[in-house]
Amino acid sequence: MASPLQAILEAELARGNTIVEIGEWPPQCRLLVMLAQQFHSSYPLADGVEFREIGDPHYWKAEYVLADECLACRF
Repeated sequence: MASPLQAILEAELARGNTIVEIGEWPPQCRLLVMLAQQFHSSYPLADGVEFREIGDPHYWKAEYVLADECLACRF
């Protein structure tokens, strides 16, 4: 995982969030890491990182994306 997303992932894991899925979501995400809980904080966006509120229960609540890597959270 790219270092900006890895930093967010590590912060979430330190706050007690857990990884429930690692896979892909073609064609948008070559790497998809899904967290069990909503993000515990808003994180500063490094160059190239986007935050998106998805809000679709068929998919996920929100995501941080960098290129073709995605860190997402459930509702």
